[in-house]
Amino acid sequence: MDKEDFVTKADAFQGFTQLRSIMNDCIENPENYAKSFLDMFAEVGSLAMEGNAIAQDVMSYYYKDGVKGFVPQNYDLYMQWAILAAANGNEFTIEKLQFFLNYAFEEIVDNDKLQQILEKNDIDEKNYVFVLGNLLCEGIVDELQITAKKLVETQNKESLYTPEKLRSYRRALDKALPKVLDYLLV
Repeated sequence: MDKEDFVTKADAFQGFTQLRSIMNDCIENPENYAKSFLDMFAEVGSLAMEGNAIAQDVMSYYYKDGVKGFVPQNYDLYMQWAILAAANGNEFTIEKLQFFLNYAFEEIVDNDKLQQILEKNDIDEKNYVFVLGNLLCEGIVDELQITAKKLVETQNKESLYTPEKLRSYRRALDKALPKVLDYLLV
């Protein structure tokens, strides 16, 4: 993805907070809205399916902890929507995934051809988290064959975090890392 196609951290954060505020208000003050939370959630899901990286991050947010009576907590949907949003250039989401991606960043930084990687790919101290995070998430999307359509069609049932679930995303990152390094060096 070209850097100019990224959703800047500021724009992504602003869009996320505005959309989340409206959706939360639909729950807390339903009488003020023509649409219910579930209608709004479906609309955001449609935007996410169309590739809107902010909507994808919002979907991730609601699956992380769930919404009692509306959306069950689902760790897999939380992670996959976040990874998809990051792969689609959402800098705010990439930053939120930074802890998960950190060891892969370190592997790239510790590469003996780091200077070549930085120069060839126009990476600097201001954009490295976003550029590398985006590429790593694109790799995970490819490894796990994540698509918005599949995520929308996934049965919406509770699925809590387990260490094994996290390890499956880590294994996908492990497989994506050498491919990202090859891409950066070609």
